Amino acid sequence: MAWLGWAMAAMVLMGLGNLGMKAASHHGLSPAGVLFWVVVGEVPLALAYWLYRGRPSTPPAGAAWAVGAGLFTALALISVNESFARGAKAAVAVGIMNANFVVVALLAFLLFREQLQPTKLVGLAATLSGLWLMAR
Repeated sequence: MAWLGWAMAAMVLMGLGNLGMKAASHHGLSPAGVLFWVVVGEVPLALAYWLYRGRPSTPPAGAAWAVGAGLFTALALISVNESFARGAKAAVAVGIMNANFVVVALLAFLLFREQLQPTKLVGLAATLSGLWLMAR
């Protein structure tokens, strides 16, 4: 499970990033300003990572999906920053946003025929139930 360490790092780093966005909003930065500065931080790292990996080939379909993913990610960040600006508690707003894996699991089942075992379905239901309880 060589992937697990990377996934755990992503969890921690995304948590720190989300906390930083809430803190920026808390310190008076507008939602648009937060997103702008987040992107300023992301672009150099994305470029460095792309160069580090040897500038991999870019098949048109893969690039289209990646650009679409970038647009949806930007819209998600706009949405979470707007929720912060409107008084959302960080744990609740970020928890809801990061429950996006529910959408991913369902769409992966429909588009890529990935299996949804009963244990995964129970986990998805438990996650949604927990988020509902947190939001109350």
